[in-house]
Amino acid sequence: MSAHSAGAASSKSRNYIFEIHFLRAFACIAVVGVHVTATQYYANEQTWHWFTYFINQLGRFGTTAFAVISGFLLFYQVKRKGFEMGSFLKSRFSKILIPFLIWSLVYRFLIYVYDQQSFGDLGSELTKILRGEAFYHLYFVAIVVQFYFIFPFIQKLFRTKALMIVFAFLALIISYQLFGFNPEIEGAIGEFLASKTFMPIWIFYFAFGGVLAYFWDEIVRFATKRPRQMLAVALLVSAGAVVEYRVTGQVSNRRLTNLINLPLLCIATIGIYPLLSKWNVINKPLKLIGQYSMGIYLIHPMILYLFANHLPDHYWTVSNVPLMFLAVMLIAVTFIRILQFIPHSGYIIPVPKIKKTKRSSQALSEKRVQSA
Repeated sequence: MSAHSAGAASSKSRNYIFEIHFLRAFACIAVVGVHVTATQYYANEQTWHWFTYFINQLGRFGTTAFAVISGFLLFYQVKRKGFEMGSFLKSRFSKILIPFLIWSLVYRFLIYVYDQQSFGDLGSELTKILRGEAFYHLYFVAIVVQFYFIFPFIQKLFRTKALMIVFAFLALIISYQLFGFNPEIEGAIGEFLASKTFMPIWIFYFAFGGVLAYFWDEIVRFATKRPRQMLAVALLVSAGAVVEYRVTGQVSNRRLTNLINLPLLCIATIGIYPLLSKWNVINKPLKLIGQYSMGIYLIHPMILYLFANHLPDHYWTVSNVPLMFLAVMLIAVTFIRILQFIPHSGYIIPVPKIKKTKRSSQALSEKRVQSA
């Protein structure tokens, strides 16, 4: 087999990126961990236990990792297939915007039923939904939608490896400068610009996703050859996060250290994939969580909200937190699987399809490339 044909086979076999799905699974687990422990915190008169505080603070990497993944998927698609505005708008409208609007209405109705929060006028309700304020987790989807507005221009300006580095550098400056941003503007506009929903605060993470996309082969080759070193990096970043919250107090997912931590953690997670993927007891659940991550993200706060409103207080003990986490994940996965039997369920919860590609065939193709 020639180097060209072997390279084509390898490229084709890697249309589905397992390492990114792996990263997506860890991001999902982190976000659910944050919200389970936060629910337990409020159920116990806003009192932390060291264990729940540890899980809550360590999980603050999750949302920013999702921003990296979102940027990666957008830029990787452009790198492989180019950009077509019609397809982009159709895909984003059906896979993100419609589910976002549907779940915003679901959560708004839940708050109305359980908290007796009456509906305001149409304008205020639409503003609340579009800003991702219908429930506490939807702000991130609103951030992603904002990035979609500028992505057609960004992808046209930055289409080479060198230009992607330039974009990431500019984005780093923007995200750094906007930390703690106060526009000193009164009213709704000022509130939005100072809120966590203001997308430019997050732009570096989308840009780093672009760097991953354009340097994917080099990063995967470097990281997967050093799985144990990458595991050590992940542990060191995690240990640093523990030191940070113990020294400075409670931290958010927008803290400045994430501008360094997230690139390191993402590359490290990609690198440890070969180490963990050997164990089916770990690999299969992570693959499923990664595939269902968007649905789990949308659904899990509803499950926790219903738990908080219906479960007696004695269920909300520290020892029950792992069981609560497992229950939330199992109910979410079951709900998504049942929903998939309904026609057009992708408009409610989009679930990416995993192509039937074996890792052994991928490895064989890559080995042939190297030996050709």
